[in-house]
Amino acid sequence: MFNTWEWIRICGFLSYFYFTVAVIFGLFRKTPTITKQKNLLFHLHLSAGWMGLLALAAHVLLLLIDQYQPYRIVEILVPFTANYKPILSAIGTISLYVFLIVIMTSDLLISKLNRKLWKSIHFLALPAWVLIFLHGVFIGTDSANPIIEIFYITTGSIIIIASCLRVYGTYTKTTSQTLSKKE
Repeated sequence: MFNTWEWIRICGFLSYFYFTVAVIFGLFRKTPTITKQKNLLFHLHLSAGWMGLLALAAHVLLLLIDQYQPYRIVEILVPFTANYKPILSAIGTISLYVFLIVIMTSDLLISKLNRKLWKSIHFLALPAWVLIFLHGVFIGTDSANPIIEIFYITTGSIIIIASCLRVYGTYTKTTSQTLSKKE
């Protein structure tokens, strides 16, 4: 049976994994070069985001009951107030809020927001992912494990590649639309 500290690490790692999957599928779904399976990518993107949020909630709740390095509720909810690694803990708290805003505006408030505002908020998932990446790499007690290092390097690389493909695809789509309007 796992102890609380191990469950905290497992839930934090699962949260990172699911948010990574959500960001990757979100980036690929709107990449102009991918024309098939957009509906499947959307559902995987959506499901992974919610699973990430559930794992994150478990991670946070377990921090409250841990006996080894207990956090108070204020240390979890208010950035830079944690006794344990306050900056790295704050990065985790900030990423929690940003992911929460992205998911809530996407699933609960999307019909009330105009598309441009929603899209701007939704793209905050990328900086939130960078924060969760930094939080996991630098505060995670398993980060020195070679398998975990490879996982972080691999997921970081995939995010960078997916982002580049998205930007390139958007650029080429915009450029071709501009050229066809001039003709």
